[in-house]
Amino acid sequence: MAGLFWMDRDGCWLGAPAGSEGTGVRLTDEGLTPVGAPASGTLSWAGIESVSVPDAPARSGLRRGLRTAIDVATSMAGFGGPDSGHRMTVCVTHAGGQGEFAVLSAAAPAYTEREVELSHRVLARFVAGELRPSVLTDWWRSAGSRSSGPKPQEREAVLERLLTPAGP
Repeated sequence: MAGLFWMDRDGCWLGAPAGSEGTGVRLTDEGLTPVGAPASGTLSWAGIESVSVPDAPARSGLRRGLRTAIDVATSMAGFGGPDSGHRMTVCVTHAGGQGEFAVLSAAAPAYTEREVELSHRVLARFVAGELRPSVLTDWWRSAGSRSSGPKPQEREAVLERLLTPAGP
């Protein structure tokens, strides 16, 4: 995971991959494919004007730490555990109108505020044709499998590198 993006052997997703809820948004170099949405099909990057996730859960490091502590304490006390995933809305403006697609957050309990901001900048680069989602899957493959995902600072650094223009 890096920011709002989840990578696995099947590709790149915005938020968590489509799981038991059957909803998600898959990103490919050709475009964006909502999963579980009625008759949406793939929306080509060429026809997309903007993509945003306005309700992505973003918290400062202190607030994320407090939420994790609360989740652990309530779980240990027998009051349940952490949320199964925060529902987010992917808003897409395209040549045919607008669409909203439900996805689950891949971050527990939240993304950093910087991750969300950088992710929106990466999405804008996808829309502009300046980046392709395959750069994220290429990064994931080169990083190798790890038992735990990268820490927030590492995820932010990945996104920052993608946004930095390549030198001569």
